Amino acid sequence: MKNAIGIIGGVGPYAGLDLNKKIFDNMKTNGTDQDYLDVYLVSQASDITDRTLYLKNEISTNPAEGLFRAALKLEDIGAAVIAIPCNTAHSVKIFSRVKELMRLAGCKAKLLDIVEETHKFLEENYSDIKKIGLLGTLGTYETKLYENYFNKIGKFELVNPNMDGKNNVHNAIYNLEFGVKAVSSPVTPEAKELFEKEIDSFLDNKVESVILGCTEIPLAFDNENFYKEALLIDPTNILARALIRDSDERYLKSI
Repeated sequence: MKNAIGIIGGVGPYAGLDLNKKIFDNMKTNGTDQDYLDVYLVSQASDITDRTLYLKNEISTNPAEGLFRAALKLEDIGAAVIAIPCNTAHSVKIFSRVKELMRLAGCKAKLLDIVEETHKFLEENYSDIKKIGLLGTLGTYETKLYENYFNKIGKFELVNPNMDGKNNVHNAIYNLEFGVKAVSSPVTPEAKELFEKEIDSFLDNKVESVILGCTEIPLAFDNENFYKEALLIDPTNILARALIRDSDERYLKSI
């Protein structure tokens, strides 16, 4: 039996569209419209506060409240497995609250964890890689979202940019004139150059692979698997594959 897939969009809006596209990119069918898995996207950005501002204590409303309301809508229309295409939203203060609210409401839908799925993907497909760079928002860096999970298991060494580099990546995402949140299709050259600058710094530090740890960053690389010799890891694509796997694994294309 096919289980419908749910996407909590609006965090940011184009990241939800990107996840939806990558679900279809990774789905094998018999070629007819009717054979595709059902996918529901709820994009209600106005109801979900900014994740980084909340984690930096610049606003008091937990984005988990709006994320939960979106999850509830998705379950009400039939979604059995749900994902949030936003890395920062998986920080403990936010993600644990979403899960708690879903539990209290009696939600049966499964909520996937983007960090857990990314680590699992690396273990299964790139276990020989040892040193991995991380690009993300200041909220992701400051809450040690990826470090806490990766260091607990100890399979990979995770490397962050220096403070200037972190600010450069954050600016490429949030700048109101050229950042990916403001200009998503296509991403501006200024934003992409800032991402590339930090990957170049990683390469100087002998990093083998880079996690694009904000769901807006893959929009700048548009299905590119490498930047120079660095393997690019796209958690959005990994999440898309995990959603198909948990909906009906027969529909999952081989890598």
